[in-house]
Amino acid sequence: MIALPLLLLAAACTSTQPIPPQVFISDLRLLDSSVFEQRFQIDLRIGNPNDFALPLDGITFDLDVNGADFASGFSNQSVTVPRLGEAVLSVTASTTLVDLVQQMVLLAERGDLTYRVHGVAYLDSLARRRAPYESIGTFRLLREQQIKAERAPFPALD
Repeated sequence: MIALPLLLLAAACTSTQPIPPQVFISDLRLLDSSVFEQRFQIDLRIGNPNDFALPLDGITFDLDVNGADFASGFSNQSVTVPRLGEAVLSVTASTTLVDLVQQMVLLAERGDLTYRVHGVAYLDSLARRRAPYESIGTFRLLREQQIKAERAPFPALD
């Protein structure tokens, strides 16, 4: 008699699936480069919209810039993202010289940069082991003329 309610309670607890984390780029730094490969350190800000902590034990990601593949990577670092909180995870990514040059050409033409970061966060000790994620953003870069105009001194007021 007691076993049935306990079984139903256990089934109800395991059927609650976590909301996937929100993953955004918070920083990107060039590490080292060669003729064939450029490596970056990318800081990912991971947000947890759930009402419970998310223990992550790995993450994969792909970074698309201006609609084209740019860099990819993965990490086996463990981090616990607090309930309704954030954590930062540094990962290493690599790209090719061809991809980097294509993005520089597009950047010179457009002056802005759109990105999409997507992948899978691996959850430790939760019923749902994989949580796919995706985020999209835009950086608007100032052109040289705009920078010069913004740095010009203000005219004196009489």
